[in-house]
Formats: sequence, structure tokens, C-alpha cells
Amino acid sequence: MADKTDWVVDGFQFGTQQDAELAQNELLRIERLEEKLDYQNYEMVSAVYKKALNNRVFKTPVGYDFLKRLQRILQENPLPDEEVDNIPIYGVYSMRESANQTMERIQASRKPVKKEKPKQEFFSRKTSILVNIGLLALVIVMFVISTTSSKPTVLNYERVLQNRYAEWEQQLSDRERVIREKERELLIAE
Repeated sequence: MADKTDWVVDGFQFGTQQDAELAQNELLRIERLEEKLDYQNYEMVSAVYKKALNNRVFKTPVGYDFLKRLQRILQENPLPDEEVDNIPIYGVYSMRESANQTMERIQASRKPVKKEKPKQEFFSRKTSILVNIGLLALVIVMFVISTTSSKPTVLNYERVLQNRYAEWEQQLSDRERVIREKERELLIAE
């Protein structure tokens, strides 16, 4: 198991190994971008900023920090007829009461216990069993029909085709035999 000190990336300490690896990948991506990015070319900075926002390239604080730097550059040097977009955060940071088990236990101890009414089921258990038995019977009937049918189906197409080819082969053999007999008769008659 990795030590939590291994989960520090660019001054941010992460809670899981996966988050730290994601941040490390983002840091490498940022370093590659910075090698090619000309900070004096504000149109290029704007294009990189917008593309990163639209494609949701960055998901960790390391990436958000880079986006914030780009945003500051664009705010200090605004392009004509262009507004600097806000950085959307897709994570939720507020704690929901239902997600906190301790809060649920405290609230449950404060409230009087109410008797819950049994839920009204859409189908009763007997109805469900009867419907399932009926569906099973239909499936069995469909299999019986498909296996006894003379027309090819998914279940018996190979057998039907083999029978059909065997029948054709028999007809060809019979015709060939008749032709040979006729040839013999004609050769003998000459």
C-alpha cells in the first residue's frame, strides 16, 4: 500500500492513489502544453483555454490551477469582442445529509419512530408467478413449433439445408444414371 506522502502532486495532497495518478497525468499534460504555449500570443492562450474547458481536460486542482493562470492572463489582456469564460467545476463539495451516516443516526435518534405502512406492490406475488409460468409455457411452445416446422429456422436451418442438398444430389444422381443408360442404348444401337 502506498504511503500518503506519495499522493502529493504539485503541492496538493490527494486522498487516493487514483486521484494522485490522475493529477500526475494532468501535470505532465500541462508541462507539454507549456513547452509549446506562447504566453505573449493571447489568441493562442485563449484557444488553449477554451479547448481545455470544452473538452473537460482537467479534473483535479492541479489542472484547475493551470486553467486559473490562463484565465488571469486573458482577464489582464482581454481580446476584443471576446469574453473570458468561467471555469466550471464538475465535482460536488458540499456534504449531503443523506451521505453522512453519522448525521442520519443523530437525526434518527431525535425523531420518534413511525410505523411504516407496507408498500403496495404493483403485482402480487401470485400474479407474478402465474405470469412467469405463462411466459415459460409460451417459450416452450415456440421451441416445439420451431423444431417441428419444415421451414428453416434458427434452430434447424442446418438440418433443413442438408436435407435439401441431399435431395438435389439424389435427383442429379438419378438423372445421370438415366443419361448413361440412354448413352449405352444409343452406342449399342449404332
